[in-house]
Amino acid sequence: MLKRFQKTIYPPYFSGKFECLECGAPCITSCDKNLIKLKENFVYFEPNEFGCDFCKKCAIACQENQKKTLNLDFDAKINAVAKIEITSCLAWNDTMCYNCYEVCKFRAIEYFGVFKPTINEKNCVGCGECVGACFKEALSLKGVAF
Repeated sequence: MLKRFQKTIYPPYFSGKFECLECGAPCITSCDKNLIKLKENFVYFEPNEFGCDFCKKCAIACQENQKKTLNLDFDAKINAVAKIEITSCLAWNDTMCYNCYEVCKFRAIEYFGVFKPTINEKNCVGCGECVGACFKEALSLKGVAF
């Protein structure tokens, strides 16, 4: 698991229970962005240069396989929230940068003035789009309880 993703983060539509044993993990191959991984019969979410756009393909693939680990009856939210490392963030160090702000479809990144971005945790769905947009690697996802 990447250093910036320390705690297990589950994919969107996670039901809270794993039924991954011998399923063939169609959720992994259905994800065009390669964001879902499998380890020891457990699926987890790991953003790379992309974040999740909640296309539903992973949940549909899981349900078509008669499994319910990922299920459209559950929220699209991912059990994570973005965090900003202010010592690495350009904006926090007085250089204009809006990369994270511009990619966040959920308006979870708010600025105080021109600089100083912060995460509005109520709006953050844990998709990881901002993490991939930050070339300074100042953003990370932290797993949170459901």
